[in-house]
Amino acid sequence: MDSTEALQAILARLDAIEAGTPKRFLSIASAAAWCDLSQDSIRRLIERGELTAHRPVRGKVLVDRQQLEQYVLGSAREVRGSRGCGLRR
Repeated sequence: MDSTEALQAILARLDAIEAGTPKRFLSIASAAAWCDLSQDSIRRLIERGELTAHRPVRGKVLVDRQQLEQYVLGSAREVRGSRGCGLRR
C-alpha cells in the first residue's frame, strides 16, 4: 500500500466517524444507557456469563454492542400478568 492509498484509507475512516457510525464497544454506563437498564444489571449479566466483558486496559470494562443487541433481541418473552399489565375496562 503506497502513501496515497494509506491516506485515502485514513480519510475514509475519519468520514465514517464523522457520519455518526455507532461505536462497537461500550462502557458499562453507555451500555446501560443504550438498552435502558441499570449499570448493576449490566454487571450482573457479565457475572452470569450472558455478556462478555472486555478489559483492554486496567480499570476499563467494555461490552460489545453487537452482543448486547443480540441479547436484547433474543430475550423477547411474553409479558407476565402482573399489576399494571392487565387490560383496563
